[in-house]
Amino acid sequence: MFQCSRCDKSYQRKSHLLRHEATHTTKSFSSICPICNKAFQKQEVARRHSKICARKYNRPPPPASKPGRKKRSCDECTHAKTACDKNSPCSRCKTLGRQCSFGSVTSSPTTIYLTSVPPSPAFSHSSLASKRSFFFLSHFTDPAVVKDKLAIAETAKSSTKRNLDALHLNLEDALSPFYAMQSFMSSSATADMFFQPSFLANQYPILDLPSEGALSSRLARQLNDLMVELVETSNSMGHDSEGPNRPLDISSLIPLFTTSNLSIFISTYFQSLHWHLPIVHFPTFDPGNVSNSLLISIFLAGAMYATSQDGTVVQPGLLDVAEEYIFRRVANLSTASIHTSQLSQFFPELEIVQAALIIEMLQFGQGGMQTRRRIRIMRHPCVISLIRSIGIFQYKRSTTPQICDELTWRKRIAEEVLVRVSCWAFLADGFLTVCFNNHPALSIFEMDCDFPWDSALFEAESTSAFNELVASTNGARPSLPTIRQFITRLLDTDIGDLVTWSRSLVAEHLLLLMYAMHSLAFQARTGLLGWISPNAIKLAADNWKRIWDSIGDIVGKEKTQSLGYPKHAEELWWLLNATLDRTAGRGKNLRYLDTAATDDLGKLNEFIHNVAAEEGTP
Repeated sequence: MFQCSRCDKSYQRKSHLLRHEATHTTKSFSSICPICNKAFQKQEVARRHSKICARKYNRPPPPASKPGRKKRSCDECTHAKTACDKNSPCSRCKTLGRQCSFGSVTSSPTTIYLTSVPPSPAFSHSSLASKRSFFFLSHFTDPAVVKDKLAIAETAKSSTKRNLDALHLNLEDALSPFYAMQSFMSSSATADMFFQPSFLANQYPILDLPSEGALSSRLARQLNDLMVELVETSNSMGHDSEGPNRPLDISSLIPLFTTSNLSIFISTYFQSLHWHLPIVHFPTFDPGNVSNSLLISIFLAGAMYATSQDGTVVQPGLLDVAEEYIFRRVANLSTASIHTSQLSQFFPELEIVQAALIIEMLQFGQGGMQTRRRIRIMRHPCVISLIRSIGIFQYKRSTTPQICDELTWRKRIAEEVLVRVSCWAFLADGFLTVCFNNHPALSIFEMDCDFPWDSALFEAESTSAFNELVASTNGARPSLPTIRQFITRLLDTDIGDLVTWSRSLVAEHLLLLMYAMHSLAFQARTGLLGWISPNAIKLAADNWKRIWDSIGDIVGKEKTQSLGYPKHAEELWWLLNATLDRTAGRGKNLRYLDTAATDDLGKLNEFIHNVAAEEGTP
């Protein structure tokens, strides 16, 4: 422990002591908020506070700051998340036999091109029209990729900076201190609340929080309650006290479960995994007013993609305990009688469903085979059954997007969240079918709900931003039918309506339709849908490709953002055609075409390589 020479406070780290001792020197407060006159040591913290303060008191925002200092760590060290010694070249780059670079770090997964000619260095997405390629699937099935198989960290690096002011304002309100000692945390532990992530600290703003040991808040107490509940869940799981998955204890969770970490992890979550599973509305997300289930799923998702300078990490087994914690609540909710009309009064129940879908994807991103099996056999069917019982798969909005006031906008958002929970649960089901030959738990013909809004409308930061988007597109796009109706028409030779509807489609919609056709192809292959022939599905796939090509400009614009899975939809179309061709008898008999489910990605990986070898032959 390091004791302050001027007061009775002590700290576990010397750096924290030095920061605290600076508060005893008046001149250390170099920046002052022009609105409330609050003093800060750091200029960037004062500027961030002033922006929030201006909104709270309806004052003009402070002037824009000058550009900050330039990046000092080289790309290689930044990508590896290690300290750079600033030499030229640095020790890491020197070991690799290269010079340091200071551009944006980019990392592309292994690519399999279905052509006999290797791509040139200038090869770009625009040249994919004549060459099949598997970007995502080759990365996901690569046995050398152990963690982050879903490439969520790559999304975090390429995602655009969010305006976090609304989140900061909600956090500031939820963290308003009151005097209440936490049950399991000493004063020195609660004082140790500052955490600087190396992954996102220089890219995205984070909230600077008070570190007074005697002060607590709603969120601090909620985190405290979560620690207690997770430990109780862990103890009830019957793990060996001496094994690698031994039960959790409070002392091991304290360094991670702090309010400052919470602000960082929430910011990280909405920059990373959220783009793959956009079922939580970021602009209205209030950390101080959500259920424990949703809070822990977002907290841990952010923790997996942010790292700290002091080495605080998610300990082994914590994700499994959180998964058990959430799905016990899913099981309890399954016995209740809830309908979509009640969800406005019982929103925590919907948040449990959201939490379950988030923890599912988070666990799949870790790549453990036993975890996949548990998700595939036990967890996922439970979520689908719950959503089915609530009736969300048939949910339809009360009206199309219209210019509205704040209250109406929030009601429309609540409806959109229901639609998105339905659609992304279906995408999760299709993902298991495509990658693991898992028999679909959800029929495409159950999907009688609306299509989701495009991401720009859902991500609009305010009522005014939403209204501007609605005004710019009002009447320009025809309304869409339900997903089931659209799939039915794709299977038809009459494509008249498809031409009209296609003007309203975005990449996320096309991804939904593609997974629907993969589900149909699997069920036809296994004899579950004997009345649908592979030729009918092939026709639907051809119709889908015509739509994809016809709105290529829109899709191309969305793909440049490098966010989420919709950009890989064409890749799934190639996979579907290869599957249909070989089901019809072309090519060798491959294990991927078996009907037995698996937890090993080797079958899909083998299939991709065999298709590449066959089609690469002149």
